[in-house]
Amino acid sequence: KEYWVIKCPDSAAAKDGEMRVVDYYARDPVFEAERLFGRHTRGFAASLDPDLVDEPDTFIKDAWPDVNPASENTSRNELDILWDIEEQVGKDKMDMLGVIRAKNGGTVCFSKAGNLVDDDTSAILGPVFANFKVALSQTPAVLTTNDSALTEDNLTRNISLRVHRRLALQPLGRPLHTLKSPYELIIVLADVMVAHSVILKKSGYLHRDISPNNIMVVDDGERVRGPFIDFDHAIKTDKSRLALAERTGTLPFMSICNLQNSKVQRSELDDWESLLYIVCWLGVHGVSQDEQVAYQQEIDAARKVGEYYRYPLAKWEAGSFDDVARAKKNDMENDKIFNDCVLRYFQDGAAYDKLK
Repeated sequence: KEYWVIKCPDSAAAKDGEMRVVDYYARDPVFEAERLFGRHTRGFAASLDPDLVDEPDTFIKDAWPDVNPASENTSRNELDILWDIEEQVGKDKMDMLGVIRAKNGGTVCFSKAGNLVDDDTSAILGPVFANFKVALSQTPAVLTTNDSALTEDNLTRNISLRVHRRLALQPLGRPLHTLKSPYELIIVLADVMVAHSVILKKSGYLHRDISPNNIMVVDDGERVRGPFIDFDHAIKTDKSRLALAERTGTLPFMSICNLQNSKVQRSELDDWESLLYIVCWLGVHGVSQDEQVAYQQEIDAARKVGEYYRYPLAKWEAGSFDDVARAKKNDMENDKIFNDCVLRYFQDGAAYDKLK
């Protein structure tokens, strides 16, 4: 049976100023990019041994993050962040908490005229890159700092430079929707909160993009664990544990302050708020994949007849940032409204009653 050979930059060599690659072997991607443009993130479950390609132990993240040098806020390198966290927190503590670690990674290169060149949009487009105009619809929402600044001139002047990067991460987890019950979800989210607190306290990094897609499930032989991933938007906080007032995140799980692009600096409270929205979202849509598929079928049917907005939390994922912020405020104005707009729509069962 065929498999992919994925060449991942060798971290140890990179630290010594050398360029080598490590071969990983994987079947088809465990998830594909949703669109051609943007970050185009793909994920593979891989192994260093081709004979063990069906017993993977490593997650390969292949993505094109924005590293626009015109903005100091978009020059973050996830590999450097993970190395820094590991150094500050300690390997033993990382393993105990089940925190994701980078085994290898870096910028993907290719040979051009006998030289190794970074695989980025500038190298690919060449002279076209300088004049390339970015459509408003393709501007990443997570990097929008001021809607009024999204003019054609600004977009052309500050065009995103995207660099092709690969990371080899361990432990290898499975998606959150593979959980079997809300009881397991509570355990996993508790792990996320503990790990988040330790990382923030020890290394000063605030994650800023807590969402179901960025939480994995790992079985340690006794119970499920919940490492969280994707530190692309993590940022080092100052001594008061505050981060820049920058809009980041995944729409249904962004804090209200974040959605409103408030000038108030971000803190761990914004990430805790995202965890609350995960509980609400999965309480309504279901924790397991079967529950989510069944609920999605109901939503799709409602869309066809123009009744989608009748569904709870529908306005948490549609409309402008201000629209979503307004919807969340309205749904959580007080205990009674929160119950009427959200809690009473949780899935049936004793486990979901506990989740409430």
